[in-house]
Amino acid sequence: MVRTEPDTFAVMLDPSGRVRFDFDERISETVADGDLDDAVTVSPVTGDVRVSHARRSLSVSLDGGFRPGLVYRVTLQPVVSDLFGNRMTQAFEVVFSTGGDAVSTATLAGEVWDRLSGRGLRGAMVRAVGPDSLVYLSRADDEGVFAFRYLPAGDFVLTGFQDTDRDRDVGAREARGSLPASLAAGDTLVIDVPVLEPDTTPAVPGAGRALDSVTIVVDFDDFLDPTASADQIGVRLTREGGATPLVARLFHERAYETYVDQVADSFARLDSTDAAARAAPAPAADTTADSLATPVPDSVAAAPPAPQRPRPPRLTGSTESQGAPPGRARPGRRIVGQLDGALEPGVEYQLRVTDVVNINGLPGGGGDATLVFEPPAPDTTSRDASPADSAAVADTLGVRP
Repeated sequence: MVRTEPDTFAVMLDPSGRVRFDFDERISETVADGDLDDAVTVSPVTGDVRVSHARRSLSVSLDGGFRPGLVYRVTLQPVVSDLFGNRMTQAFEVVFSTGGDAVSTATLAGEVWDRLSGRGLRGAMVRAVGPDSLVYLSRADDEGVFAFRYLPAGDFVLTGFQDTDRDRDVGAREARGSLPASLAAGDTLVIDVPVLEPDTTPAVPGAGRALDSVTIVVDFDDFLDPTASADQIGVRLTREGGATPLVARLFHERAYETYVDQVADSFARLDSTDAAARAAPAPAADTTADSLATPVPDSVAAAPPAPQRPRPPRLTGSTESQGAPPGRARPGRRIVGQLDGALEPGVEYQLRVTDVVNINGLPGGGGDATLVFEPPAPDTTSRDASPADSAAVADTLGVRP
């Protein structure tokens, strides 16, 4: 790129004119991704974009021309290459005015990220609709990072979306997310926008299983909202011809993993304290004691063995936090319940689950499932107590979800 017309911060005197990008050598008539019109983003959106190709330049125009009294930002994506296939290395933009004020403006930036994976959404489109109802447009980079520069002050609705049909508008089936943004003149505001595919069906339980005699897991066909309290979910066990335990605590998948880690850390501290006590030297002999006192046998004086402490079972196959950046735990599809009594082995229990909210915030999820507790074979090499004792862990340590 050697120059643009108009130049950056220039005033376009003829709104029916064109924006031209000039290169230092001949450029290919085809672009790396999509077509020429997709290669250029004009913000605000005031007409359909038309891009024409010349030997060493690209020209950009709008149907109906550029509107007077605005500040425009025209961005050329890094999809243009020379005749040898050498592409631009980064996007290039030019900012100019058709009479608008480019001084008392604001900047809005952030990252569009996938709510399920926690990762930035490559090439996502972002729309900012302000008080004048104009649509300002930006395209995120390979990391999902976007920026709006030279926005007017005011209240905006910021929408990130995956523009799969390349029409630069939010489609009914496209992943999207919206947040408000309030800008004052001179502001620089950073807002990250999580996006999700639209969903119209509530979460339904697919299966129930017992991790041990007092810990159950319910799997769902949809991701659950980890910000909604697990306490609002209803889980009830029933069986034919017998009493059933109640669910004393409920956890979302990630919350349960955190709880198990807290218990393990607490026990590690207790084990360290016990080990130090057993390794401490015996107190000095009392020289004033009766020399004829009966000596204590070594077998009695020896330190007691390390106590066996109950540990809650860990989940297997958890993918909630895998691959997600710090601070962006992936949502899970499971809830974990701790019971106030033990399940009877080999008995089929019925589960009724209600009031489940999925990751899209859709309430009304739930349904029925069954589970059977099949106790594992005893592990005679483990220091841990029976898994049936794991419900007492929280009370023993004072650990709460």
